[in-house]
Amino acid sequence: MPELNEWSLTCGVELNSPSKSMKRILFATSVALCSSVAAIAGAVAPKSPAAEPPLEPPSLCDTVFNATTFKFDNGIIDEFKVIGRYQGQYHWTDAEQGNEDSYETRRWRLGVEAKFFDKKVFFRHNWNIDGLDDDGDDVEFESIYELLVAVNITDDLKLTLGKQKPLITREYRLSSKKIITFERSALVNQLFPDAAWGVSLDGKSEKLSYMIGAYAATFEGDYNEWFDSSGGMFFLASLGYDLTGICPIGKDSADLRLDYSYTDESGVPAPGAQNVVSLNYDGTNGRFRLIWDILGGFGNGTDVFGVVLLPSYHLTDKFEVVGRYQYGDGDVRLQSRYEGRVVNSRNVTDYHAFYAGANYYLCDHNLKLMAGVEYATASSRGGSQGYDGFIFLTGVRMYF
Repeated sequence: MPELNEWSLTCGVELNSPSKSMKRILFATSVALCSSVAAIAGAVAPKSPAAEPPLEPPSLCDTVFNATTFKFDNGIIDEFKVIGRYQGQYHWTDAEQGNEDSYETRRWRLGVEAKFFDKKVFFRHNWNIDGLDDDGDDVEFESIYELLVAVNITDDLKLTLGKQKPLITREYRLSSKKIITFERSALVNQLFPDAAWGVSLDGKSEKLSYMIGAYAATFEGDYNEWFDSSGGMFFLASLGYDLTGICPIGKDSADLRLDYSYTDESGVPAPGAQNVVSLNYDGTNGRFRLIWDILGGFGNGTDVFGVVLLPSYHLTDKFEVVGRYQYGDGDVRLQSRYEGRVVNSRNVTDYHAFYAGANYYLCDHNLKLMAGVEYATASSRGGSQGYDGFIFLTGVRMYF
């Protein structure tokens, strides 16, 4: 204890030469008093609010790929966005029937999107662009891919009018921006309808979801331009059920769906058969995802049936490995790309194909690098050569 002569205690108690024992008593009392006052003051004084953690600056990916999105708060338009996608790839086909390799701009699209009236109305106009391949063509707006207006009638019911993508089969349901293989399966490409002018209604009720649509089966004038009001129609219905947490592979998400389409005409953009049926599933467990599809097409000169099994796994947040097995029986058509370029006829049967690939996500699906190899074998049908060979692919996919 220090010597205390003429001193002032911290709380303002002043002493003039008290005895040593008195000094010690008063000092201890003053310290206790100060501590009590501080404690009471701390209890009574309002606490300052805890400082919020500083917001993390947007990543480079967010900055780049959100640069064409503009948000508004004027009661009419909520958001306007310039959209686009580019998908380029190089392939080598090495088959018994022949060899071929080339670079291709698989897809190049440019357009706009807008949301109105508290996001209850959605507009999209999307064009296919031509002229990036090494074929001497000028860059030009080739055709309308989408031109639609969607209205949220309620939170669970949406009406879409215009040129749109009719969703049937699991792989075609996935946007080309987010598919994890270079090409959809051969049977899917053979049977799905192209983007078409029409009307569709999407709804959901708890775990049940549904969609119905009616579309023009032919175009008037240039391909992929305006619908032909005097032509036929095709119809589509889809019924899905959320099985999340029920299926062994589907603890995080699980969707089981039955799709059906009917057309009274063949050709573009109608489906590839009079009746197309698909029972399909998409489920995830953490980093693992499984897609399967049992599908077939019957009528209008086509009788085909097959299955698709497509597992994938994220080894890291950015690196994903993908596998796929597909089988087709009946009137199978080889892919127009790759396989179809080295055969005298695309008509085959008893088709088996095995795909193995890897995807590296630089900025999620906005920018990813892809590589894959597929081996396929098929028997001859209608005088064709059949097919037996490998396809090697590398490419980049980007959208904003």
